[in-house]
Amino acid sequence: MKQKNVTLCAVLIAVCCLSLLLFPACKKSSGSDNSGSSAYYLSATVNGKSWNANYNTNTGDVFAVAEITSSGSVSVVLALGIQLANKDTSAIALVFPKNITLGKAYDFENDLYTAGAYADNSAGYNTSPANHGSGTITVTNFDQTGNIVEGIFSGSFGTTNGSSVIQITNGKFRCLLTTATQQLPPNVKF
Repeated sequence: MKQKNVTLCAVLIAVCCLSLLLFPACKKSSGSDNSGSSAYYLSATVNGKSWNANYNTNTGDVFAVAEITSSGSVSVVLALGIQLANKDTSAIALVFPKNITLGKAYDFENDLYTAGAYADNSAGYNTSPANHGSGTITVTNFDQTGNIVEGIFSGSFGTTNGSSVIQITNGKFRCLLTTATQQLPPNVKF
């Protein structure tokens, strides 16, 4: 039986949706709206509204994490931030190759192993052109010794059926780079 290939955007949406299922009853970090108080953050403007990751990862004031993972010979970085607001939960996930050139803007494109996803309680969105998505990501710092990865991003994120698009602008991230505990499942192909 032929293994089913899973696209990069589908993986990102699954990560975002899984995070929404795992954290719906959690509360945001006490006393912090992540408006610059943490050394680690993921923030953006989503359809004109400020969005800040505020879920504390139990490792201090860390509101955004990234992990290096691989499938076959491809190693990618997956960055994730979760926002909890009342009963609404949303997440932004970004992926880019481990060997990305710093300071260079890359289009979100599966062939380049770059993608973004946004999920909230009602839908999942991604940067796949097939879903009317697009955008760019620029990684400005990737310090594996200091465990920090940071950069900027923006774009149009579309639903899997292409019926709805949201605009994400002014995206920026500074994530704690964590150690991968396992590689992606063998059915995930890039």
